[in-house]
Amino acid sequence: MVGLNDVLLAILLVLGSVLIVFSIIICIKLLYTVDKMNVILTDIERKLKSVNGVFSAIDTFTDAIVAVSDTFVAKAVMFFEKIFKKRNKEG
Repeated sequence: MVGLNDVLLAILLVLGSVLIVFSIIICIKLLYTVDKMNVILTDIERKLKSVNGVFSAIDTFTDAIVAVSDTFVAKAVMFFEKIFKKRNKEG
């Protein structure tokens, strides 16, 4: 019986060692992957900063168009309100 316990203990120690080595290898590969992701994200962030000016200009342009169209719509509504108020007063 003592021989079987020694064999099982040896198998468990070998499997535990293999598991530790495998875990270390996975951690090292994970560190390399995270480093590559960091480089990619830094590059994307740099490119987005360079395009940010274009988006800002487009945003300013659309805000100006909205302001002009809001003014036009408000004046048109006031014009039609005046027309319909005159008709209602006459009728």
